[in-house]
Amino acid sequence: MRILFIGDIVGKSGRDIVSSLLNSLKEEYEIDLTIANGENSAHGKGITYKIYNQLRSYGVDYITMGNHTYSKSEINKYIEQMDNLVVPYNHLKRISGNYYKVIEFNNVKFCLCNILGNALMNETGDDMYEAFENLIDETKDLNCDFYFVDLHAETTAEKRIFMEYFKDYAKVVLGTHTHVQTADEDIINDCAFITDVGMCGAYESIIGRDVAESIMNNVDKEPTIYKIAEGPAIFCGVVIEIDEVKKLPVSIKRIQIRP
Repeated sequence: MRILFIGDIVGKSGRDIVSSLLNSLKEEYEIDLTIANGENSAHGKGITYKIYNQLRSYGVDYITMGNHTYSKSEINKYIEQMDNLVVPYNHLKRISGNYYKVIEFNNVKFCLCNILGNALMNETGDDMYEAFENLIDETKDLNCDFYFVDLHAETTAEKRIFMEYFKDYAKVVLGTHTHVQTADEDIINDCAFITDVGMCGAYESIIGRDVAESIMNNVDKEPTIYKIAEGPAIFCGVVIEIDEVKKLPVSIKRIQIRP
């Protein structure tokens, strides 16, 4: 079983690069299931019902989120219809029960979930470690083979600590949120791990944000309106191969395609 996980999709350029590359990547890597982080897909913050359906039409099977989950108010209206959306279990504003999905394929059964980190994340409600322990307890009767975690967190050490602490349960831990792909992908005690998958968004940008506007806001201290960058995009993701007999990951491979 091969799973493609796509890093944070940022704005229109990110959606466009996913649309243009996804089918060929699925064919090249013989992908069985595609998961993408979509928390920045609607102009850099949040997701809309239209964009959710757009990403699904491209061939994305499940969409995970992050701290900007509720940035677009319409999600409160449509979230119950977004069956394949997974929101952070410990988001301060969580209003729905779709914080995990049980996925079965070729006799492999795993629980896909989304957790927010503690450090520098104002939207985190419950502590990330306590939250995941509670999630494990809530889902223990589902008899999943392992947990697949989108760990949406800021700091590198925090993500590694989470993986090391929970690696007996979470056999896939993929970091998202910082938008910069790291080079530490590895299988550690049968756990597929990377600190950050990276992003799909405008290559000439500040992690997807317009360069000039970012400088004006951060250096010149001028009030600005958040502006998403435009132009050709970078595509970042990872392919995880699951041994269907052992029901464990056996490889993780980075994908980075620059314009």
